[in-house]
Amino acid sequence: MDFTIVLGLIMAACVVIGTIGIKAATTIFISHEAFTIVIGGLTAATFVQFPWKQIKELIPKIRILFFSKKRDHRKDIILLLKLSRKMHTGGRLTLEKDIDAIPDAFMKHAMQMIMDKVPPAQLKLMLKEMIEHSESRHEQGIYYFEQLAKYAPGFALVGTLIGLVKLLSSLSDPKSIGPNMATALVSTFYGVGLSNLVFLPLAGRLRVASYEERIHKEVLIEGLTALANNELPYNIREKIYMIITEKDRVYLKKQEGL
Repeated sequence: MDFTIVLGLIMAACVVIGTIGIKAATTIFISHEAFTIVIGGLTAATFVQFPWKQIKELIPKIRILFFSKKRDHRKDIILLLKLSRKMHTGGRLTLEKDIDAIPDAFMKHAMQMIMDKVPPAQLKLMLKEMIEHSESRHEQGIYYFEQLAKYAPGFALVGTLIGLVKLLSSLSDPKSIGPNMATALVSTFYGVGLSNLVFLPLAGRLRVASYEERIHKEVLIEGLTALANNELPYNIREKIYMIITEKDRVYLKKQEGL
């Protein structure tokens, strides 16, 4: 589990509560009407915009935010270089058992295509198409949170208008002015807070994860294409080293004893 997202949400809550005070946070800023308007409105808008099938598919994407496995691109590169040396020494058939043990699904699928003697140019094209399709699926989750970030301030405004209308319609009753004004302003607080502290950061988090995955896979593509082209292990290593960071190169060279 990646604790940075949980830590960020806790910090956001602490900043807000620390600014307005615990007593105010548990009394003045608690409004069932405002909560119902904003959260109820967001839920309704979600069902209006997204079909049920897509809503169900979004649940695993939300789970990824909290329980995504950390991608170790260095280990995958080391494994790829190891497989290249083994294939150069013993041929393609010596890799059959190794392929089943490859943890990365993208790399495993690519190695299976190499075993099937898919031409290097076609292999590279197919792998890039896999990346594009993967990013399209990621965009669904990103788009979902971006839409919620747009809707939240809108429903906050609805809550504000409702509170003001109730306030103006009951000016003859001084006791109702305070609660109605509180509903109006707290609705704005809920909507803006959810948009900027929850939904937009979560959309950004998914986008960052998508970028990292793309970079990881593009590095592998260079090595896998060279492997399919029966290039020497040294050439494969150098091609990978050209597109990774200096820090990664130093680490990999130490692992290889260079």
